[in-house]
Amino acid sequence: MSDNTITVGELREHLNGLSDDTKISFAGGLSFYRFKLIADDEVFLEFNEPQAFLEPSFKKKNPNVKVAFIGIDDVAWDEDGITAEPVNVSVR
Repeated sequence: MSDNTITVGELREHLNGLSDDTKISFAGGLSFYRFKLIADDEVFLEFNEPQAFLEPSFKKKNPNVKVAFIGIDDVAWDEDGITAEPVNVSVR
C-alpha cells in the first residue's frame, strides 16, 4: 500500500470480520459522496466537501498540510446545482 492508494484486496483485509451494518466514519467531518471509476483498475473515493486550493506560499510555510476541504452547507445553490455566488476555496 502506498501513501495515497490502497487496493480493494487490502481494503477487504482491513474490513475482514466486520459485520455488514458496521458504520464507517471519516475523520475531519467529511461525508462520503461516491466511488468514481477513473480507469479499469482504479477508482476515486470522493467526498461531498470540495477540496480547497492551497496557495504556493501556504504550502511552503505548511509543508505537512496535504489537503484542505471546504464546508459548503451555507452556500446558496440555484436549481441547476450551481452556486449562486462565487465561493472562495483558497487557503492562504
